[in-house]
Amino acid sequence: MSSTQITILLSIVAYFVLMFLMGLFSSHNQTHSGFIIGSRDVGYIPTLGSLAASFRDGSGIVFWVGFGVSIGYGGLWLFVGVMIGLLFFAICGAKIREFAKEKDYITISEIIRNELGAATSKISAFLVLIFCLLAISMQLYVSGNIISTIVSIPAWVGVVSAASIVGFYLFLGGYSAVVKTDAIQFFLILSLIVIAFISPPPKDVLLNFGSFLDIGFKDATAFVLFGALYMLASADTWQRVFSARNKKVINISFPLAGIFLVFMTLALLFLGMSAKPLLEGDIAANDIFFAIFEQNVFSIATMAFIAVVTMAITMSTLDTACYLFTATLAKAFLPADISKTRERYIRFSQIIFVMILTTMSILALMISDVIQFMFNAISLITILAPVHLLVGFRLLQKAPRLDILIAGSVIASAIVYLVMFYLGYMEDFMMMLVPAGLSFVLCGISLLGFQYIIHRNKNTSS
Repeated sequence: MSSTQITILLSIVAYFVLMFLMGLFSSHNQTHSGFIIGSRDVGYIPTLGSLAASFRDGSGIVFWVGFGVSIGYGGLWLFVGVMIGLLFFAICGAKIREFAKEKDYITISEIIRNELGAATSKISAFLVLIFCLLAISMQLYVSGNIISTIVSIPAWVGVVSAASIVGFYLFLGGYSAVVKTDAIQFFLILSLIVIAFISPPPKDVLLNFGSFLDIGFKDATAFVLFGALYMLASADTWQRVFSARNKKVINISFPLAGIFLVFMTLALLFLGMSAKPLLEGDIAANDIFFAIFEQNVFSIATMAFIAVVTMAITMSTLDTACYLFTATLAKAFLPADISKTRERYIRFSQIIFVMILTTMSILALMISDVIQFMFNAISLITILAPVHLLVGFRLLQKAPRLDILIAGSVIASAIVYLVMFYLGYMEDFMMMLVPAGLSFVLCGISLLGFQYIIHRNKNTSS
């Protein structure tokens, strides 16, 4: 093992130790409420940091580093949509938080169940569970392959290492551990932008701001829609609303998270721009990130820094997805007494953490194209955006007939997604949004049709 490999490996181990200690710290004087939802007292920086860090995932590293080389700034259209979604939460989030606090909700599926019905709640929760599993496998794939590339060991060793340390601090701290570790990871991820100063990209590439418009209207529109729908559909974003300390935290931290996400993404774009001239051979955009470690294009200290930040990025999404999976499973599909006491919930969570991290570690070793995998996962979860909007605007009604109609709309959209995926139509960004568009249309028709029937029946009876 070379001195470069040893230095990078020791840096990763040091980061793992830090996360281990954070897990111990989070478990100290832990309460039932703290383990489940951070006692609904999460402040400005933790909310901002956990939001931004959890949305900058491992597959996104590979994508944005490659995008910096191939498209430049064009992908930033995604964050126009992200800001639209975050502004929705900044405006409506305070009322949603108070409502969730009053009813003791910790997941979006609970609200759907109690305000609409069990059918839609279970269908939406099932899609959230699927998305969480896909997200977990993506993070394990990236972290495992990075460690494998660095120290020339089998990928499964890296996958098991990342899964073990995340499992440990989740095991001890639950949601509090997720928020605290995400805040640290947020600052690490943001600091990656120093690479642009250590190894500046070529000026003609760095200053090519025209690439923001060169992407074309179709792809720009697709990115904007992806960003907005993803923020609305993400159950993780809703949990950040539920756990926020107060209205001001939501009003300030959510928009700021979008701004910092842009800076975090620019850091990855700059990394790709800086690395491209230093790499040997003709390398595909999606392979640029891994090639950085294969060819050791930067100094030892810089490579070690990038490796640690990569672990921070993957693990920040990994822990969030693991916790969200567990909370959604407990609240949507299992008896209420599972989370009735801290002891029961911790025991249940520990079992689930081990099971999903083990199972998804196996799936991670089977992924061949992590970028396509990422967009397939996003396009699936966006089906839930219209349902979540109805929650946000308090338009749901507790009615079995409406529940069946909305549930049927989501199922029909999911079936269309599966058919398109099977037929190979999911490689075009705009086509990926077809299932979400269908979901909007069907949910809208269901709600309007139901309200029309109610109005007609009232007029008839009067």
